[in-house]
Amino acid sequence: MRKASKQNRPLNRRKPNRFCQRLLSFLPTSRRRPLGSHQPASAVPLPSNETERLAALNHYQILDTPPEEEFDELTELAAYICGTPIALISLIDNNRQWFKSKLGIEAPETPKEQAFCAYAILKPDEVMVVPNACEDERFANNPLVTADPNIRFYAGTPLVTPEGFPLGTLCTIDRIPRHLTPQQLKALQALGRQVIAQMELRLKTARLEGQLKRYQEVEANLRISDAQVVDLLESMSDGFFTLNPQWEFTGINPVAAQIFKRQPEELLGQNIWQTFPEIVGSKFEHEYRKAMSQQQKVMFEEFEVSLGQWLEVRAFPSYSGLSVFLLNINQRKVMEEAFRYQRNQTEDLLLNILPASIAEELKFDLRTIADNFEEVTILFADLVNFTQLASQLKALELVSLLNEIFSAFDRLTEQHGLEKIKTIGDAYLVVGGLPLIRADHAIAIANMALDMQAVLQAFNQTNQTHLNLRIGINTGPVVAGVIGTKKFSYDIWGDAVNLASRMESSGVPGSIQVSESTYQRLKHLYNFEPRGLIPMKGKGEMPAYLLLSRKQEIACEMPPHPCP
Repeated sequence: MRKASKQNRPLNRRKPNRFCQRLLSFLPTSRRRPLGSHQPASAVPLPSNETERLAALNHYQILDTPPEEEFDELTELAAYICGTPIALISLIDNNRQWFKSKLGIEAPETPKEQAFCAYAILKPDEVMVVPNACEDERFANNPLVTADPNIRFYAGTPLVTPEGFPLGTLCTIDRIPRHLTPQQLKALQALGRQVIAQMELRLKTARLEGQLKRYQEVEANLRISDAQVVDLLESMSDGFFTLNPQWEFTGINPVAAQIFKRQPEELLGQNIWQTFPEIVGSKFEHEYRKAMSQQQKVMFEEFEVSLGQWLEVRAFPSYSGLSVFLLNINQRKVMEEAFRYQRNQTEDLLLNILPASIAEELKFDLRTIADNFEEVTILFADLVNFTQLASQLKALELVSLLNEIFSAFDRLTEQHGLEKIKTIGDAYLVVGGLPLIRADHAIAIANMALDMQAVLQAFNQTNQTHLNLRIGINTGPVVAGVIGTKKFSYDIWGDAVNLASRMESSGVPGSIQVSESTYQRLKHLYNFEPRGLIPMKGKGEMPAYLLLSRKQEIACEMPPHPCP
């Protein structure tokens, strides 16, 4: 077990006990020593059924076990959905909280008196949310708040057994105050139920393997009577049946018979392929025959259409045939599908905010994302006369009109392979050449600008409006990256961005004004009108050009603008 990193802080000689307590919280239980000023665990409120609760926790035989991937995946998913750097599966023992799975911290456990989760389990049916621990009298002086890891936000859903005992929590933690949406809270509760389901499955698997071992020992030594075999099969909570080398049923317990929707006596002595012809050629037949021919156990999950059930199957070969365990996992599959849907929804939302490559990078790395791009082309567009029109429309009409125009621009952005950065009021910012580098970024932006004019012209004819676009374009280096912690935003910075904005603001309504750098890249492909030197705010006088149209031979190659 790894030790947590020690805190490199000067010793407070007037309050040595507090320093020791803070240091102690990051050490395993076996390394601790009593402190005279240590607050007793009895100071933490206890559930009314604490004795029974601790017995239920010990029943799962999970404390101080190694990390397991199934639990770590649930912890990572909780942190991902809630957007926090820390997530834990915490189990509350008699005098400590122990972490079965942890993300974002190194300590394997903390004293019970410091555990937020000890309060969360007092209300098993609710998610305990602490938006800002510094403002909560229960935790304001907690060493986990006043020192590393500097907890501010906490949300924990109790892990409640089928019998109703809260064993701990699945919790997410942040170092800044925050809130969760109702959807995030609902997803966190669903994940908490899945943690308990995984603990149940872990316990059942251990029992199953133990039962199988006992059964094989009995079978190998031939020291058990037929009646005892029947009793063992009858007592199993999972479906179980045996087949001889001729694929005939030699034993079946009531749970398996119920899964097959038959009586046990109907199946004994019958060939499985003749009795259930619908599974011939299926994964069930393939895996059963593989287990028998290769004399190795097989484990798989499969949906059996005729039974209408998802089954988890474990088959163990022996000299006398095949022993098969069946478990109905319909409920687990429903939960997995719900988690998959929630993850897809979250990813779709992220893709609506950020470029796909940036969203993918952000999912695996929460650090600041920033990149330099040596050459991109930036387009600023502003709707002329929109302010005057806005004063004449109701709010809903105004937003609907602007949404129609900008949605058309969004489709053009996707069509030309560009990246929309943002809209600011009635202004639209789009860039070519990032985050995916492309050599023809200036051409793509020029085509975008001409198509935007065509789209607005069609809009004016349809809606009897008189809107104009003033567009400015510039080419140069930029820095691009993600900013924000609660609402992510992908943005660009640099002098090239400022000059593109100046090209727009100093341009002519209804025209596309480009800088010298853009002109040099497009002059052989497009028709331009020089404007001479134009005063630019903060830049002085600079040459500018009006982009008029594609040249004839180029236009012929670029639908949907065919030559006559």
